[in-house]
Amino acid sequence: MAGIINGNPTKVFFIEMLTRDISIRDAIIDLLDNSIDGANSINKNDYSNLEINVTINKDEFIVEDNCGGFSLEVAQKYAFRFGRPEDAPTTTGTVGRFGVGMKRALFKMGKAFEVESKTQLDHFQVDVDVANWKDKKIIDHDENGEEIQKDDWNFNYQEITQELSNLQNNGTYIKVSDLYADVAKLFDDESFLNDLEDDIERILNFSLEKGITITLNGKTLSKHGIVLFNENSKPYLFEGEIDGVNVRVAAGLSHVGDPDASGWYIYCNNRLVVEKDKSSSTGWRTGNIPKWHVDYVMFKGVVFLDSEDTIKLPLTTTKKGIDTTSDIYQKTLFYMREGLTSVLTFLKDVRKLGSDANDYRKLLGEQEDKITVVDLKTSPVLAARTFVKPEINIDEIVVKKDHVRISYNANRELAELARAHSEASNFKQFGEYTFEYYLKMEEINNE
Repeated sequence: MAGIINGNPTKVFFIEMLTRDISIRDAIIDLLDNSIDGANSINKNDYSNLEINVTINKDEFIVEDNCGGFSLEVAQKYAFRFGRPEDAPTTTGTVGRFGVGMKRALFKMGKAFEVESKTQLDHFQVDVDVANWKDKKIIDHDENGEEIQKDDWNFNYQEITQELSNLQNNGTYIKVSDLYADVAKLFDDESFLNDLEDDIERILNFSLEKGITITLNGKTLSKHGIVLFNENSKPYLFEGEIDGVNVRVAAGLSHVGDPDASGWYIYCNNRLVVEKDKSSSTGWRTGNIPKWHVDYVMFKGVVFLDSEDTIKLPLTTTKKGIDTTSDIYQKTLFYMREGLTSVLTFLKDVRKLGSDANDYRKLLGEQEDKITVVDLKTSPVLAARTFVKPEINIDEIVVKKDHVRISYNANRELAELARAHSEASNFKQFGEYTFEYYLKMEEINNE
C-alpha cells in the first residue's frame, strides 16, 4: 500500500524558528541591504542624493528610502515569497539571494507591519496583522477528494494614492509596530542603538563611501575607512575571475593599533560579511602557515567577491559568514594563503629584532596610508602577487628608532614650486632639505 505523507511547512515554523537564526541588529541590516540593492539598480557607482532613514524606539521601527522601490510584479512573484522561486530573474549585483531576509526581519520584530513601495509604474502597500495572517486558511482537497484546510501564505495589497503615501519619492517605506516585548526593550536601550550604529557603519561602509546617506534616529552615520597599506610597502594583489565570480585579494601591512583589527575582511558584492578573521577558514593555521600571533598584528587582508548572479557568491543565509565548502571560496583561499605567506615572511623577520621589533612596527605605523575600500577595490594592480616589503630596512632600526618623522600638509602647487626650487627629486628629500635649511639658518644644531 502506498500513500502520501504531508511535508508542507507551517507558518509557525517560519515565524518562531527561522527568525531565531538572526539577531535583531542583523535583521535590521538585512532591510538596509534591500534599500542598497535598490540604490545599486539606479547607479552602481554613485549613491549620492540617495538616503536611508531609520527610526527606532520602543513603540515602532521604521525604515524609509528613496532608492527606487520595487514593482508590484516583483512583490507578487518574488519579494513576499518564502524562499527564492526557481523562475526568479537573475539578481544583478545584490546580496539578497535566498528570499527570506525581509520577511524574516519583519516577523522577528513585531506583530504588525506595513510595506509601501513607490516606483515609476506602481504605488502599493501591504498591511499585515501577524496573528490574523498566521491563522488564515484556504480550502483544498486531499487525494481522496475530501475538503481540508491548508495554510494560506498569501498577502493582500492595495494600490494607494500620493495623498495617503508616506513617500515623497520613489522608494520603500517599512514600519513595524506592536513590537514584541523583548524587541521593544532593546529598541529603548541606548547601548543597543550604539552597537547598531557601529554595525551599520562597519558592515555597510562600502555603500557609505559611495555616497549614500544613512541616518539613525536623525543622526547621520559616518564612513569607516580601512587602514590597509603601509605607504612604504606594496601589497600582494591578485585579480581574476573564478567560475563567474570576480575576485580581488589584497594582503599587506596595516597599522600597529588594535590587535583585534588584524586579519581578513571579506566583501560580497560590496557587503562586509567577514571581518578580522584569524581562523583556519581564512588560511591561518593551515599547511605551513602559523596560527595568528600578536607578532603578526600588522597583517591585514581584504577580499572582494563580486557577481551579477548573486547565487554564485559563497554567502551564508545570515550574511555573517562564508560557506567555506564552496568551490569558489576554496579556489579563492589559494590566493589568500599565498598572500598570507608572502606578508608573514616579512613579519617573521621583524619578530627576529627582539626588543627592537615594537620600535620598528611603530616606525612603520607612522607611514600608514589610509584608503577607502572603494579605492582599494578600483585601484589598478599594485603588485603582481608579490608583497614588496617597506623601504625602511630592518637593519637600520637601531638608527631609525632614535629618529622621529615630521609631516605636514601644504598646498600642492606651492609645494611643487618649492620642491623644484630646492632641486629635490621628491617630497621626502625636500622635507629633509627644509629641515637642514632651518637648522643652518637658526644655527641650533651646534648649541
